[in-house]
Amino acid sequence: MVNGEPELRLQNALANSPSVYLRAHKDNPVAWQEWSPKTLSLAKRYQRLIFLSIGYNACHWCHVMERESFSSPEVAEILNTFFIPIKLDRESRPDLDDIYMSYVTATTGSGGWPLNVFLTPDLKPVFGGTYWPGPAPTTNLMPATPHDEAPVTFIGILKKMKEVWATQRERCLQSSSEITDQLLAFAGEGIHSHSDSQAREAEPSSSDPPEPLDLDLLDDALSHFISRYDSTHGGFSPSPTAPKFPTPSNLTFLLRIGAAIALPSTHTRFGFFSPVPGILGRESCLTAARMSLHTLLAMSRSGLRDQLGYGFHRYSVTADWNLPHFEKMMCDNAQLLGCYCDAWALGRDPEILGTIYNLVEYFTNPESPIVHPEGGWYSSEDADSRTTLSSMSNGAMSDDKKEGAFYVWTYKEFQSILGERDAAILARHFGVKPDGNVPAQHDMHDEFLTQNVLHIQATPSILAKEFGIPEEEIVRIVKAGRAKLREHRKTKREKPEVDTKIIASWNGLAITALARAANTLATIDKHRATRCQEAAERAAAFVRKSMYDEATGKLIRVTGPPASELDQDADTSNTAFVDDYAYLALANLALYDVALSQPYLDWAVRLQSYLDEHFIASTTGGYFQCPKPRDSSPPEQIIRLKPGTDNALPSPNGVICTNLLYLSSYIQSQHPSRSQSEATTYLSRARAILDAFAVEIIQHPFLYVTLLGATVMEQVGVKTIIAPMTAKESELRRLKGWGRTVVRGIVSEVMICTKDGVCRALKREDLEDVDDLDAEAEEEKGRALGKVDSVSSVGELRKAAVPASA
Repeated sequence: MVNGEPELRLQNALANSPSVYLRAHKDNPVAWQEWSPKTLSLAKRYQRLIFLSIGYNACHWCHVMERESFSSPEVAEILNTFFIPIKLDRESRPDLDDIYMSYVTATTGSGGWPLNVFLTPDLKPVFGGTYWPGPAPTTNLMPATPHDEAPVTFIGILKKMKEVWATQRERCLQSSSEITDQLLAFAGEGIHSHSDSQAREAEPSSSDPPEPLDLDLLDDALSHFISRYDSTHGGFSPSPTAPKFPTPSNLTFLLRIGAAIALPSTHTRFGFFSPVPGILGRESCLTAARMSLHTLLAMSRSGLRDQLGYGFHRYSVTADWNLPHFEKMMCDNAQLLGCYCDAWALGRDPEILGTIYNLVEYFTNPESPIVHPEGGWYSSEDADSRTTLSSMSNGAMSDDKKEGAFYVWTYKEFQSILGERDAAILARHFGVKPDGNVPAQHDMHDEFLTQNVLHIQATPSILAKEFGIPEEEIVRIVKAGRAKLREHRKTKREKPEVDTKIIASWNGLAITALARAANTLATIDKHRATRCQEAAERAAAFVRKSMYDEATGKLIRVTGPPASELDQDADTSNTAFVDDYAYLALANLALYDVALSQPYLDWAVRLQSYLDEHFIASTTGGYFQCPKPRDSSPPEQIIRLKPGTDNALPSPNGVICTNLLYLSSYIQSQHPSRSQSEATTYLSRARAILDAFAVEIIQHPFLYVTLLGATVMEQVGVKTIIAPMTAKESELRRLKGWGRTVVRGIVSEVMICTKDGVCRALKREDLEDVDDLDAEAEEEKGRALGKVDSVSSVGELRKAAVPASA
């Protein structure tokens, strides 16, 4: 008995978790629990600190800490005896991940995964960090000199936290309460435009007018990206040694700016419209185009891309993109597909088109590891795998998983598989060296000795000159060699594990990207365009059938086994969050734009209605990450976040704002009798989002690029276009674009409707976004636009964007 309570003996409870990531820890000696009401009540009942460890299945460093620390009996003894250890899948519970990541970022200056936080029984953070070395660390984190301090270890942290909780509990509780109050100020977005700094929904909103948002903020955001642009390798980072991420939302923003000065065409109508080109100026728009095209081309040629298979890895630890952490995230690749479609439209580079084809295969080929046979896509591929398929003498698989084992090669392997001549050619092509091409300072586990990450170092034209072989023969050799390497990898190596979660929000992003690709490829490759549209529609049907309740309008976040098959103490709520509804509504609007099928628009309306009922911040504007908590249940979140920034995923509030603006236009064109009331409601909610985040957008516009795009759309207005019922698909395509809605109606000619619901015949200048300039200025603008849009200038743009040595 302890304080009148029976002694607590925890057992590992992850064997029946629906999460692949959690089940991977079922054999740990640590008595992991799932996040559930029962587990949280244990912390209160026994007054123990919670040790919360958050990660995801594809995370390399999560695997490292699992091997070093969570498989250690010494670590398990401390955790099981003095703490309540909880494992959490960040992809299933982004709400908790965001709260505690905000805490760790605020207190340590950086974040990442695994995310490890010590919590009081009432869930307030006390101390946290990311990776800490275990009792037998495999990383080379030794002091540089005898005078340097040794790195802190996980065992040391556990002992210290045990001591602090035992001897300084009241101080610890007081400190955690103060930290939580400070955390709201640090992480609370969308509340600073109002006098109520705590954003308590029961109180009235501020009577002060919101901060006005000026379109000059786009120039401020662009200046930030210019200051962080790597003119050598492409991409953006705060320092030459910082990891480099693709950041698709930022690339989309820059591509929209670049397309703003291209002559309107079927493909370039994703750009910002007037008055943005006049505000930013032609040179700034060209700079945005160069930076984004250079970055996307550099990524496509680099080690960040799987040069023998599909898609891109999550990020690179080196500035040249050539040393990734090898996990592949479906959501990253979905967004990048959209970016490459826009890049193709802007630059017409066949290399970009090849990357689009590769990503289309990743999302549509039945043999792709992320494609679910009934529709939709799995969440990720692991960074780590075994180097071979061989098993131990007892038949079990050896536990020799290494990061990137499926993707890296030695020069000797090239010689063995390809033969001497072809090995030399392909080694030069892919940058393969006898001693390996991974810098030693980045090989913390000594896993990459003599190993090479493939990237495009030399093109066929360069190889032809160096080897004295005709270029056509070089192309044949490279193509045949790639096929041999791919086959060897497929048959001789263990494939990375796939996390088979199907996440509603991420599938929404993929559906949107494939709808965009279907439009992009419609005049280039009709077969692939059809595959894109079919895959998008099949995924939408799967989500609606398997993850959506028609009666209540409620989504679940992830697919998994039915509740009856789960442990009775597991967290079975499977709550969908604001991004699930926002991204799926966006997906339905994208599908309606492609197919003009009314059920997609109707579903988008229902998803938005659910957001308005359960997520809206009615007095302060915008939408919370979590639905309103039930009065009968204790709150699981110490703060209720309202996500507005763009990070690896686009801003949910930015996406909702855009969706609302589109919906206001669709309602106006389809239901004139309802347009004044419903369209006005949608518009007012969109404006409320912009008002809610106005202070933050003005202070840091580069963090809010999706909301900046919505600001442009809100101020200029969505163009509402009604085409005759007999209009051909090709005619409809010429009318579509960003900031436009196109529907069929009973009209004899194409009509355009104003914000007030007055419709008239469409004029040519209505879609060319022409400024009100005098004739001479108009002619000068036309000449400038013609230069940008011409094939020769696109070629010059590419040369300026990509170093010749590439």
